[in-house]
Amino acid sequence: MTRILVATVLLSLSVVWAGCATTHDGSGGTVWVGKGLPAGMDESALEQAASAEAARAAAQVWAVAGDVHEVGARLAFTFWVERGALTLVAYEASGREGPAGRPVDSDTAFDSLRTVFEAYAKQRTGEVRLALRRQESGWAVDYESGSHAQRPLEAKSLPVRWEGTLAPTREAQTEGLARLLRAVSVPAGGAARVEVEARLEDGRVEGWELKGYQVTRPGARDEPRAVSETVHAEAVKVLLPFMEGLGPRAVRLELVLVHREDAVRAGGWVEGARVVRASPPDGLDADAVAEYRALHEDILRRWREGVHEGFAWLAQRGVEELALWYVGGVLAKGAGFLAVRGGGIVLKALRQGKEAAAGWLRTMLTRLSGGEKRTFERLWAKAQLEGEKALSGGERQELRALMARIEGLASTPLTTDEKNVLRGQARQFYKSQNRHLISVMDSRPEDWPVHHRRPLQYAHLFPAEDINAAKNLAMVEVSVHRRISSLWDRFRQARPQATADDVLRTADIIDGRFQPWYHQVVPAPPSAKAVEAAEKAALDALKRLFPGIE
Repeated sequence: MTRILVATVLLSLSVVWAGCATTHDGSGGTVWVGKGLPAGMDESALEQAASAEAARAAAQVWAVAGDVHEVGARLAFTFWVERGALTLVAYEASGREGPAGRPVDSDTAFDSLRTVFEAYAKQRTGEVRLALRRQESGWAVDYESGSHAQRPLEAKSLPVRWEGTLAPTREAQTEGLARLLRAVSVPAGGAARVEVEARLEDGRVEGWELKGYQVTRPGARDEPRAVSETVHAEAVKVLLPFMEGLGPRAVRLELVLVHREDAVRAGGWVEGARVVRASPPDGLDADAVAEYRALHEDILRRWREGVHEGFAWLAQRGVEELALWYVGGVLAKGAGFLAVRGGGIVLKALRQGKEAAAGWLRTMLTRLSGGEKRTFERLWAKAQLEGEKALSGGERQELRALMARIEGLASTPLTTDEKNVLRGQARQFYKSQNRHLISVMDSRPEDWPVHHRRPLQYAHLFPAEDINAAKNLAMVEVSVHRRISSLWDRFRQARPQATADDVLRTADIIDGRFQPWYHQVVPAPPSAKAVEAAEKAALDALKRLFPGIE
């Protein structure tokens, strides 16, 4: 164990690292070797962000410890550490009833804590525990890791180059706690324990709830005492570093309240705080949520580093990424406020898994006008980054109106212009999924069309499915495509009011005869005789199924 004496602060650093996605360096520590850096961040930017993160964590820890004066008091902060990112997952305090010690130099203490975070947090991954013990004129600090920690869902994977407090202000977000504590009293000369829970969404407090109250020492029969504002202030300081995490979760705080003789109000302290994680919904696509969280963290990191820069960057994201972000928000958080009266297509479509849901949303967004799409992106970004409560009544209605518009469009036949746009998108998407076919498709695009197994004309019969999904697309040689199109023309004439079942059965028949030519590049055009035979066989089957087809 290395001992470092810095003025009045004694640092005992005991580091035994264990984590995931790591390898050992020559000194016995562990170095992170996992995911690469996102676009726009290089090693220099990572270093700067890690330094800012270390300074912020040191300030947050000292904000709590700096107000603890009892000799023998012990404070423990448990962080998940990853590439310099620090996410608090638990806090404990004990020994808070001892005599007061001498003042501690705050600047020296802060610099020492910052040195600890910077020296050990930048290149390691895992759970670490920072334990502080109050001495007569300083703090002793032990810094060590847990051995079998699992990565928390709320953990950041990248540090944030940001200084200051989270927006909106701390006071606005913790007023709910102040109201709860104003409703609590302590017997004169007695003591009590209180449990409160803060519901968090990213760096926002969405609400507070009183979870428990118990008198632990009855005291006198005098009038009960109200709780001092100092208890609220300490609880806020303990909560603040928890707010750096990601996604929905709760933080439960356990408060000890004590009324001392002759005091006007009851004092107290936070004895413990921990993250309470909700169980994920049944059937959740874990890969989709993980991918969404990574994208959401990247967006949120930029948002925290600078609001204007974050929104500008978000506006430059491709449709693919934005669709994944929207869908991931619904998968991970429910987003029930998107539901519209009398409809269920939107939520059904967005809950069917990453690829299917993101593809459906990409397709539906192309059907909105430019202004509608920009409004949707702006409102959804605000709801994701600032919380649903940040939406005004008018904005909430506007977003729901757009969801209702999408709901209606999903069941409405495509226009000619929409079909043309979707054909172009289908071709680009197909090439992205079949890169080995790109060269031939680009060299002779007119000879290699992309076929919709279920035609665009019938997209409205399958409102919750993406007509441009990979499973519905197949590249075929142009002469084969003409034969397939001829069969669908005959079907349309015979069944002008076709049902979804009619379309599915027809697609199955055509696929059964023409599938050998799907996704295939051949040096010479397919045999005309073979293609004609496939067409005749498919037509005979359709005639038996749908009398009246010529």
